[in-house]
Amino acid sequence: MNFFEQQDQARKKTGQLVTLFVIAVILIIALTTLVVASSLWGLSIWGKIGASTSIADYLDWVLLFKTALVVITLVGGAVLYKRIQLGKGGYTIAERLGGVPIYSDTQDPDERQLLNVVEEMAIAAGMPVPPIFVLDETTINAFAAGYSDSDAVLGITRGAMQRLTRDQLQGIIAHEFSHILHGDMRLNLNLITALSGIIFIGQSGRSLVCVMGRSRSYRRNNLGGSAAFALGAGASLVLIGAIGTFFGNLIKSAVSRQREFLADASAVQYTRNPEGIAGALKVIGSGVGTGVRAHRAKEFSHMFFGDVLSVRSFNFFATHPPLEQRISRIDRYWDGKYLPGKPLPSKTVLDDTAKANASIIDNLADSLKVIGMLDPVMIAIAGAMIESLPTSLYDAARNPASAYALMLAMRLDSNPAIQSQQLTYLADAPAMAKEVVRLKALVDALHPAEILPLIEIAIPALKQQSAQQYEQLKWLLMQFIMADKVSDHKEWLHYRLLCHFLDSQFIKPGKNKKYRRNYHGLYQVDNACLTVLSLLANVSHDNNADRDLAFDSGLSPLKIKVNQRITPDDLNLNAVNAALEQLEYLVPLLKQEFLAACAQCIGYDNEVTVLGWDLLRVISVCLSCPMPPVQRPTATETKTE
Repeated sequence: MNFFEQQDQARKKTGQLVTLFVIAVILIIALTTLVVASSLWGLSIWGKIGASTSIADYLDWVLLFKTALVVITLVGGAVLYKRIQLGKGGYTIAERLGGVPIYSDTQDPDERQLLNVVEEMAIAAGMPVPPIFVLDETTINAFAAGYSDSDAVLGITRGAMQRLTRDQLQGIIAHEFSHILHGDMRLNLNLITALSGIIFIGQSGRSLVCVMGRSRSYRRNNLGGSAAFALGAGASLVLIGAIGTFFGNLIKSAVSRQREFLADASAVQYTRNPEGIAGALKVIGSGVGTGVRAHRAKEFSHMFFGDVLSVRSFNFFATHPPLEQRISRIDRYWDGKYLPGKPLPSKTVLDDTAKANASIIDNLADSLKVIGMLDPVMIAIAGAMIESLPTSLYDAARNPASAYALMLAMRLDSNPAIQSQQLTYLADAPAMAKEVVRLKALVDALHPAEILPLIEIAIPALKQQSAQQYEQLKWLLMQFIMADKVSDHKEWLHYRLLCHFLDSQFIKPGKNKKYRRNYHGLYQVDNACLTVLSLLANVSHDNNADRDLAFDSGLSPLKIKVNQRITPDDLNLNAVNAALEQLEYLVPLLKQEFLAACAQCIGYDNEVTVLGWDLLRVISVCLSCPMPPVQRPTATETKTE
């Protein structure tokens, strides 16, 4: 099952869960409305019903309707409040669990090793390096949290860093990357948000019971009926909330166990080293454990690598499969013995460099198959790429202040006159201007294929800015880009990538993105497809004849009707931005179909330019389909871009 099928399965599973929760909430709201309305009716007719009077004579349908509106508003408010609480996704959860961020310039050897493992995984997956938080626990556990790959964070206990070998640590990180790539993070947050509305009803009932229980009004004859009705209503709400929470947690736990098995299997698939994650599980079983003492750990228990509670609940409510079962699925010949938390001999993933080179994917069609996946070849490529980067640039990308300067250096023009004009925007910051000029010389020496990985490495450092600094960076980048008064697709590519990764961190969701329903047919986004294919055809090929052929080659499998390709002079990059925002709402399998058409467009003549390949990678990232950096343009690098 490939990335798109996994995403589609996750989407369908989310849809099924949302349907179950909607049904549950509707039933709970209906029951709650009846309970509250019955109590109000009872109070209004208390002592008024005569022998010849029917209760039906006192029914008030307006009161019932008003009660329903109030209940819906309160439950919806509770869900909205929880959504706002988790608005920043992974960052909010990591902070609530007491996580402390690992900064990219850390000198701690355990933290540096962890950063290196995470960077390899992220670059191999074609996604930004997620920020990492450490939980001050001696046990072994980890989690991935966020709504998408652009706002994802990883959390890990200090015990995991100190007690595991690099292979075992890599196995756990691969497990968490599986949750990111398979859409499990969003699913987990949706579960938490939906449950909050159900839990709110039970909490309201408990509050009402507590208040009435402490009140002495029930002793007064004239208020005894009121107290009795209020206590009855409170007890009923507690029961309704308990039933809803019971089934909600049942669904949450069942889904969590299923996804944990998938993530374990994916970790083996990504690393090709079952001893890594199996070894980590065996160390856990030796007595190290996975417990987490954080106050909010129970609420987010289904997001962790292992059980966070010291005493497991009844099996139906266990958020993770039994440890022995997880190990046995990975290591069929396991003898039942656990491992001490001591370093084990490292196992080389690949026998030699020649084997890695022989396994590199050599065509675009195969490259699309590994979207959202990891394997040892990609990890080896990513590790070699990191090693090949100049130390000064690598260090600059991991430092918040110099990462800021690095982004500007990438956009600093080589023309002295234009460069001088660009630097006037830094007149009030001479130290920053000097650093930008210094880094410019280093950036110019890079291979074009190394630029995107360097940006991905810099993302965690850039996320440590303030919102004001980020707005200033975006403004400066735009001034640098417009200084030469020439529309440069490479400049747009880098700017668009930064916005995709960082906007969710610093800009409120409602401010920069409108809600849209998913698109289930390419005909619904035909103009967006036309715009993006035109961009790829224009930048990947030299002359109009080749561009027309490339455009037709990409358009043909989509089976949509469009009038004509947009010419280079008429291509509006604002329209490209709008098109990508629209295409992001395609259902996963249609994204796969569209990206295949894009690949066909840039490589119809079996030649791929560096710029065309980088554009395809950025487009895939903007569609939340991270593409690993496995394809390398060869002779086509000499083509005019």
